[in-house]
Amino acid sequence: MAGITETPDAPGLYTAYVVRHTTGETLGNQQFTDLFEAIRTINEIHRDWNYEAISKCGGGNCGSGKCGTGACGMKKSSTQSESESCPTGKC
Repeated sequence: MAGITETPDAPGLYTAYVVRHTTGETLGNQQFTDLFEAIRTINEIHRDWNYEAISKCGGGNCGSGKCGTGACGMKKSSTQSESESCPTGKC
C-alpha cells in the first residue's frame, strides 16, 4: 500500500511511502518538493494485479478475465437467482 503525506512542519515537502498492508511495516519512503513527482514515483512501482472472486457466481472470477460473469462463465443479471446463473450448481 502506498501513499503521500505533506510534512506538517514544512509545507510543500511531501513524503511518499510504501507499507506492507498486512503488518503496517514501512518498506520505503522518499521526500519530494513536487507533489506530482511523488505521485509519478509511486505510479512507477511495479506491482502484480490479482483479482479475487468475492462470491461464487456473483461477479468474481476477475483473475481469469471474467469480471461480471459468474464462475460458470454466464452473465448474471440483477434479477437472476444463484441457481439461474449457475445451472450446474458447481460454481
